[in-house]
Amino acid sequence: MKYNNTIDPIEAGKQLIVKQKGRQGALVGIFIGHAMILLGAVFIARAIFGFLEQDMINSDEPPLAIFGMAAGLPFIILGLFVHIGASRRFTGKLFSSPGIGSGTVLFTGFAVGAWWGALSLPAQGALWIIPSILTVIAGLLLINGILFRIRKSARHSMLANIIKDGKITIAVITDIPEIDASSGGLIGTITVKFTDMAGVDRWVQKIGQWKRADLPKTGDKATILYDPGCPENVSRIWIGPPGSTSITDFTLWHS
Repeated sequence: MKYNNTIDPIEAGKQLIVKQKGRQGALVGIFIGHAMILLGAVFIARAIFGFLEQDMINSDEPPLAIFGMAAGLPFIILGLFVHIGASRRFTGKLFSSPGIGSGTVLFTGFAVGAWWGALSLPAQGALWIIPSILTVIAGLLLINGILFRIRKSARHSMLANIIKDGKITIAVITDIPEIDASSGGLIGTITVKFTDMAGVDRWVQKIGQWKRADLPKTGDKATILYDPGCPENVSRIWIGPPGSTSITDFTLWHS
């Protein structure tokens, strides 16, 4: 066996993450995860109505649909693991989901399974309310996801404009939570201090996310991008790792 200890494993891991970002294989994994979550939710909702169907027809023979309960939950759990892992590879972030979020997919599956189950009953009565409510929840989650993407796109456009004429300066991290040995990373608040062009000390707090290997510590250096014409406007300030100069750099730490 040939050994090689001339390569920094931390840096090699970071380079691997960069190579995986946006790859088609990770995108396929996201679709597979979504499909598993959707099917699992459909099976569970349909199974619940299967039990109702059995009571209505007073049959000793259980409907085939109720056996979907045994498959539904494992499908959802495994699908979430696949989706989260593929999303991490695709985005390079600890917790980020491109496109439709898994919550929307989950409740869409519940709604589809509930409608399927309700329409299979000998008499629906007031039970149609259940799939209706689930459909409304799925719709609200979808709308919320679309609005989130719109806001994110607007912030990206703002960043693209500010990086042309904004001021980049060194900052000091005055506070960031520590994580325990079992944690894979952090989603939390970082506080940094920087001095603007007028010599005024300013503090900024932002919510960000970091993998364990990328997590800075209190007292470490950071980089600030801000609007010199309005340095008090926190919404026009971005925090990045030391040496940040590009749009990609200043989105690394932001949720």
